[in-house]
Amino acid sequence: MSGRWVRRAAERTAEAAERGERPGARLTAGPTGVEDPLQYAKPYTARELRRIYATLMEVHGEQQWWPTAATEGPEQRLEICLGAILTQNTAWRGAEAALANLRAAGAMSCAAIVAMPEDVLADLVRPSGHYRVKARKLQSFCGVVMEEHGGDIDALLAGTHDAAGVEAVRARLLRIWGIGPESADAITLYAARLPTFVVDAYAYRLFERLARPPGPRRYDVYREYFMRMIGADEWQLNEWHALIVRHGQRICRKTAPLCGECPLLDRCAFGQTQ
Repeated sequence: MSGRWVRRAAERTAEAAERGERPGARLTAGPTGVEDPLQYAKPYTARELRRIYATLMEVHGEQQWWPTAATEGPEQRLEICLGAILTQNTAWRGAEAALANLRAAGAMSCAAIVAMPEDVLADLVRPSGHYRVKARKLQSFCGVVMEEHGGDIDALLAGTHDAAGVEAVRARLLRIWGIGPESADAITLYAARLPTFVVDAYAYRLFERLARPPGPRRYDVYREYFMRMIGADEWQLNEWHALIVRHGQRICRKTAPLCGECPLLDRCAFGQTQ
């Protein structure tokens, strides 16, 4: 660890002590590096989060995940929905390959997916892993679009920009078999273009390693915290999630993290033990 990082870490420790916070936790080499969550310091303030956001943006650049969903047609929005299901428990490259197979087979519509034999659909989405279950999930999702919304994906995604409208869309999605909170928020944010925060393993890992999580490792705790801190800016919510994922993939990896290259090292309790 360079002398500059060591000095900055010491300064932050002193600052935390002045605020009456515990600067970090005893750390292990587990998935997040944190042994006892009760030793975490207070969650970041909105101002502190903005600094982290600016740092991640400077290092990784603007991600622009699915930036055209609001301006292109329903086909683009349906593709995002299907992608959100296919990427469950797998890397995006597998979901992307499965989408390419569906596209090549002319099966990028709800009607085509519902009509397709389940075993044929499963073979097409095989690259995404858990392909039999995912075939059923795709047919479940598309069946709801066909049966309850007349085949109109935009009818499923319709909602107002306020909190009540967002929660109505999320609730509609969560009633569909195969759609959990993370997938519902991904669809709400990226396809419906409504403000919500997508929580995933990368977010848990990053903020636990920083020893400043918003609370217990529960989806609703993290989501509500980030919504409160960031506000109803769907573009920034989009970028926040994408930047956390990119940082987790490139630097804050589950195993063999590149702590020496991390721009957040001077803040990170875990990184300072590596």
